[in-house]
Amino acid sequence: MTESEGAARAANDALHRLATALVDSASLVRAVPERLRVAPVEGVPPDSVPTLQGLLNRLTDALRLPRLEVVAEPAPLWSVELALSRRLMLGSGGYGAVAGSARPGRAEPEGVEGIARSASTALPGRPVMVPAYDGSPLRCWTAGQEDRPAVALVTACGMPVGLVKRWMTALSGSYRVVTWESRGLFATETGPGPAALGDHSLAAQARDLLAVLDGFGIRRAHTMGLCGGAAIALAAASGSARVMSMSLWHGDYELGRAVPKTDHQRDVESLLAMASRNLKQAAGLHRLMRRPQALNGMRPDIAHHLIHPYATPGLLHRYGLLNGAIMSTDCRPFLAAGQPTLVVSSPKDTTAHPAGSEYVATRLSRADLRMLPEGDHLSAFDAGPELVRLAEEFLHDVTAPHRKDT
Repeated sequence: MTESEGAARAANDALHRLATALVDSASLVRAVPERLRVAPVEGVPPDSVPTLQGLLNRLTDALRLPRLEVVAEPAPLWSVELALSRRLMLGSGGYGAVAGSARPGRAEPEGVEGIARSASTALPGRPVMVPAYDGSPLRCWTAGQEDRPAVALVTACGMPVGLVKRWMTALSGSYRVVTWESRGLFATETGPGPAALGDHSLAAQARDLLAVLDGFGIRRAHTMGLCGGAAIALAAASGSARVMSMSLWHGDYELGRAVPKTDHQRDVESLLAMASRNLKQAAGLHRLMRRPQALNGMRPDIAHHLIHPYATPGLLHRYGLLNGAIMSTDCRPFLAAGQPTLVVSSPKDTTAHPAGSEYVATRLSRADLRMLPEGDHLSAFDAGPELVRLAEEFLHDVTAPHRKDT
């Protein structure tokens, strides 16, 4: 390979990484009405900003995303902009390669449009709009062959689909995986913002699971609920035989005073209660969340997902309603569900108290509790080898007799 060919390949790879990062951050970019700023990684010379701006404009235009403004230093950025900057890593991987891809006459083999198309169609791919039973539009995704047993991934409230991408990748080789994002919290690709929020109850969010199955023509499915998604999956299973089994990972449940909660759970419940009251209250909390310090408790690699429901006062207000309903609705009536269930947690989870998972597992009639020695709350979303093996073993056991029943 010649030096020029090597430089072209490096530039092409850099564009692919940046395009993938933009697609992964698209929900956040679309959520904020103002133009967001991003700063390049440390060590990129300030006089390179115009070149990086041109490169970013080409990619955001090709991806049909709002344009971003490149600034030389991260100092003036607020929390969402800092989280976005850390995900994009603008100028990383060798500034020369990235800058070279932006120079006229140095066109990469696939072209910017081709790279954008490749990034936007890679897993999880483009969303499919499915109406909920009350008409609310749901952004949904599917992966895997249609004739495989179906698994509905129920993620944490307010989290973009990118947070469960690794689980989709891990399971879609053997199963038909479907998932969706919370109602009323995500802008469509063509609309100016999220649709009106109708019913925000836990019951409505549980019905959304069944509506998603209807949207993809799936009669019955196994469910996998993570964090607050475990409460949604449990509520859906208690009311419908269409849910064939449940795996509940680090679930966040309301189970009465007898079951302890972590400091984090109590703090978030208080915040959500305030945010749910009205937009004025949410705006006051949003001003606090704009501070860079708001990112201190968030893992840098997924902060752009975790900050999403706090990105605007309107989103925070809706998040208060939706997640507040999940965290405050008593889940004990749902424990009559009779489906086979895997319950997973860890003593090291300081986000959702493991005692909640223990309580659920001991009261469900067909539950198996796995209290793992390692792993915090967010590591459940990483789909590490041990967790994937545990999920696959459970799914194999519960799908073996029913592989035609989807």
